Order: sequence, then C-alpha cells, then structure tokens
Amino acid sequence: MTVTIEDFLDDLRELGESLSNPQQMLANIGDAIVEHMRANVPVDTGRLKGSIEWSFNGDTSIQFSMLEHGLYQNYGVGPNQFTANPKPFSNEFGGLRDPWAEPEFGVIMGPGYQQPRQFGMQARKFYDREQISKYIGDQFLEEITIDF
Repeated sequence: MTVTIEDFLDDLRELGESLSNPQQMLANIGDAIVEHMRANVPVDTGRLKGSIEWSFNGDTSIQFSMLEHGLYQNYGVGPNQFTANPKPFSNEFGGLRDPWAEPEFGVIMGPGYQQPRQFGMQARKFYDREQISKYIGDQFLEEITIDF
C-alpha cells in the first residue's frame, strides 16, 4: 500500500484534531473501565455496583467515583481497636499476654466458650489503580497509532 503525501498530511491533521479534543476517546475508556469494575464488584444489595461511575475532571482527564464502602471492599479492612489486643496487657501486678481467661491462667473454660472475635474484612478486589492507569495509557497509545 502506497501512502501519498496528501494521505499522510490528512492522517496527521486527524491525529491533531483527536489529540486537541480527547473527550470522546476518554469517554470510551471510562465506559470500558466502569463496565469492568461493575462486572467484578462483590454484590450484596447492588447499591455499590450502581454507584460506580466516571466523569470528566477538566478537559483531558477522567475520575471514577463510587460509594465510600467500595474502597473497603477493594482494599479490605485490617484489625481495629476491637480486635484482641496485639500488645501485652499489663497492670500493676505484672503482664499478661491477653486479658481473656485461658487455661494457662488456671481457668477451665466450659463447652460454650468462644475465642474473642477478630474484626476486619478481607480485600475483595474488583479494580486496581495501576491496571487502570496502564489500560488508559495503552488505549491512548493504540488510538494514536491505529490510523497513523
């Protein structure tokens, strides 16, 4: 296939136009990312899934938003102040490993004894910021190089 100078200049003009107003390209990228996130989000009531959206942040960037608990779903929640104390418990009579009654302290627990609850939530990833950034870069590069 032979490319004339006129064809090359036309392609160059089209590239310049698409780069000067990238909103349609960004809209397509945003739609694809939201679709992927919604397909992979853990669903209980569907509120989180329905809240995932994107919007323009200026002329040349997009931002994603969702209900706040989406961050906790994606990254998990570590133990908090209600988790069994990780530091040794101490008082004026000396240190104890944990303030719960256990057989080593001379207390025999009955059949209904349950270990103290551990709070927290495992991560249930449905998006990755690095993968999203790479995807946007790859799509932008592909859009630029497809016709040029």
